[in-house]
Amino acid sequence: MAQGNMPQPPKIPFDYDVKCEIELTPEQRRIVREQTGREMHELILEDSDGLITHRMKSSNPDDFTILAIRQAKRLNEYDEDYHEYLKELAEWQAAQNSPDPMDDLNDAMEIAALQEAERLKLFYEKEAQECQNAREIAKIVWGKKDNPESAQ
Repeated sequence: MAQGNMPQPPKIPFDYDVKCEIELTPEQRRIVREQTGREMHELILEDSDGLITHRMKSSNPDDFTILAIRQAKRLNEYDEDYHEYLKELAEWQAAQNSPDPMDDLNDAMEIAALQEAERLKLFYEKEAQECQNAREIAKIVWGKKDNPESAQ
C-alpha cells in the first residue's frame, strides 16, 4: 500500500536545449577544484540566441573562470539535493514494503466478525433445538387433550 507520493528527483541544472560547452584550461580547472572541491573540465552555458558561440573568438578563457566556479558550486548543491532525494526514495520504498497498521486492525475485525458469526450460529442452532424440543413437548401435551379417550 502506498505511503504518500513517491519523491521526485531534483531538476537537473544546466540541462539546456541549446548550449555552448566551453573547455576549461588546466589553470581554470585548478582554480575551480581549489574553490569548490569539484573536478570540472567544461563549463556549460545556455546559448539559445547564439551570442556566446558568436563571441567565442573574441573571448578570453579567463573570462569564464567565475562562471565555472558558480556552476561548480551549483553542481555541488545539486549533488547534495540528489543525495537527499536518494535517501527519501529509499525511505519511501521501504515504506511500500512495511505493513500498513490498518491491515492489523482489519485482520482483527475480520477475526472478531468470524467469531461473532460462529457464536450466533451456535446460539441459533441451540434455539432451533430448543424450539424442536418445545414442539415435541407440545405435541405430547396437546395430544393428551385432543385424545378422545382422555375426554371421556
